[in-house]
Amino acid sequence: MLYTILRIIEKLLALYFILYLIIDIGLFLYAFIVFRRGQKKPSKDYNWEQHPVSVLVPAYNEEVSIAYCTDMLMRLDYPNYELIIINDGSSDATMEKLIQRFSLKPKEGNPVQALTTSKIRSIYQHPVLKLMVIDKENGGKADALNAGINYATGRYICTIDADSLLDNQALKSVVRPFIEDPRTMVSGGQLAASNDVKLVNNQVVSSKMPKNIWVLWQILEYIKSFMVSRLGLSKINALLLMSGAFSMFRHDEILQVGGFLSAQNRHPYIKAHVGTGKQTVCEDMEIVVRLFKYRYDKKQKAKTQFIPGPVCWTEVPEKGKNLFKQRARWHQGLIESLYIHRTMLFEPRYGATGLLGMPYYLLFEMIAPVIKVLAIIFLFVAGSMHLLNMQWVLLMLVSVILLTAIITSVITAIVEYWSLTQAKTNRDALRYKTFKDWLLLISAGILGEFSYAFYKMFAQLKGFIYVIGKKNEWKKFERKGIK
Repeated sequence: MLYTILRIIEKLLALYFILYLIIDIGLFLYAFIVFRRGQKKPSKDYNWEQHPVSVLVPAYNEEVSIAYCTDMLMRLDYPNYELIIINDGSSDATMEKLIQRFSLKPKEGNPVQALTTSKIRSIYQHPVLKLMVIDKENGGKADALNAGINYATGRYICTIDADSLLDNQALKSVVRPFIEDPRTMVSGGQLAASNDVKLVNNQVVSSKMPKNIWVLWQILEYIKSFMVSRLGLSKINALLLMSGAFSMFRHDEILQVGGFLSAQNRHPYIKAHVGTGKQTVCEDMEIVVRLFKYRYDKKQKAKTQFIPGPVCWTEVPEKGKNLFKQRARWHQGLIESLYIHRTMLFEPRYGATGLLGMPYYLLFEMIAPVIKVLAIIFLFVAGSMHLLNMQWVLLMLVSVILLTAIITSVITAIVEYWSLTQAKTNRDALRYKTFKDWLLLISAGILGEFSYAFYKMFAQLKGFIYVIGKKNEWKKFERKGIK
């Protein structure tokens, strides 16, 4: 009986991992085609003055980098944008740094409170430039973004993390899809690790390959996630996540769906479709899924657009414990978002989102760490009962090493070839400049398959524990700041 059960489990696990591999290869092949053809250059320049953007930057204890990042964000090559920093009850000198660095003055008047938020303490304005700073009581990142939306005047809302910097042309790149395709409801671009990067006037002057193994693993993750997975998922309209570190939305539409999900939000749409008092640690995925639901319910076409060209530099964790917490929080947010919008799962009226996107994130993202743990337990049990062919297991391990090396090598080589036709920023984002750097990155990727992959798996399992314990925190890690 036990033998039969083990054989059934073996077949199910084999089927799952074969499907997983087929999907990964399919996304890889699509990325190969896109980059092999080369990215088409924009054929038309628009009157950007007619497309104002409000850049929102939620900040909590960001005294290390807030002044420098704000200064850099005020120099973007876009003729009509405002910058709104939201100090979410920081306990450090974030607010003082901003007031002192930019000579901010108190501003009178209150906006129409379309979205309910924690109490606003005061508003500060730059005497000349379009820079506003909102000082409010702590309410979390989503609450801070909602406060910024209440004061925003732009047609589009761009969300940026407080430790991030944008390439000069990034705003034009992510606004363009909204102008050219009415289906677009969210757009975003490539993220790159800013650790050990030096910038002058928004231009990278040094982007050497980091030596920190945790950073190397994340650089590879970003290349695979943004330049491969998100490209493919975006093509089939199954991309349900745009990084909160760099995303663009329509202002009017984000108000219609009730803004970002927070415990303080009492918007009618939130009450009707989500329920008041609910929140998630990863607001960036939940808002995208809710926008899909909103459009499909109104029988409108919807699309998320990932643009590989624009680059947002963001600092990533350099210590294992901080990375563990971050990955656990990300997985917690994934679980929460899928649970909140579970009625969309396998529902035909939600199109590719319900039939492809939601099932993909459920089966191959959310429960993937659980399946992997079950597979490890199966191997130990079957091995102890002498039901495994150890030569076969060894062959599989060697195959994994070779496949990882081949795919990683090809991906990085293709992206590098593509970057030669792009702006210098895109080449800098790859970080490897020499053959030695490239070998270091590939070696780190192979090593990561037998170390970091398990580390991340356990972090994701911790995310399940956070969900069960209803833990909800805007976690921070120590930052060095961008030089």
